[in-house]
Amino acid sequence: MLAKSLGLPHGIDECCHNYLQGRTQRIDVLTATVTNPTNRSKVSTRAFLNAAEIGLGAEIIDRSKKVRDRVKNRLVSTITSIIATLPTYESNNCEIVFDDGQEKVVTKMTMGVIANGKFLGGGFMAAPEASFSDGLLDVIILKNSGSLKMLDKLANIKTGNYTDEVDVIYKQARKVSIKSKERDITVAIDGE
Repeated sequence: MLAKSLGLPHGIDECCHNYLQGRTQRIDVLTATVTNPTNRSKVSTRAFLNAAEIGLGAEIIDRSKKVRDRVKNRLVSTITSIIATLPTYESNNCEIVFDDGQEKVVTKMTMGVIANGKFLGGGFMAAPEASFSDGLLDVIILKNSGSLKMLDKLANIKTGNYTDEVDVIYKQARKVSIKSKERDITVAIDGE
């Protein structure tokens, strides 16, 4: 969804036309530092451009890739992983710290998104206020949700229409840290 977030055209001809016109665009490059759950002393840092997903979204991506190894259909693997993940996914007590401690939230988190662009995979407009060049991260936290309640929240996140949702935190920050207080959480960075 990086191309959609950047407003790039779908067709190859239009993309080539944009390239030949030489339009450049500055974008922020983000880094994520993640601790390996099997070896806590092993920490990896990875640059990314669009978004990192934590929790439910990352778990669905991970399961979808495993299913796609057997079933070579993206739609089937995604639907299968959603059906397998939603009923059993448990929210995790997390501490979310914004801008080196200027604000701290402790909540049961179902899903977190750290975004540079507006869109995630599947066309979710998770971060409607995101800009690639504002120097800010758009942070979306879906608080503790049961599976049925979660479906409604995910539908709202897909359209970017959740400003009145009490179970969704949307903040912009220069830096964010998310620490699990209970168990390991899956993280997907730009869909990996």
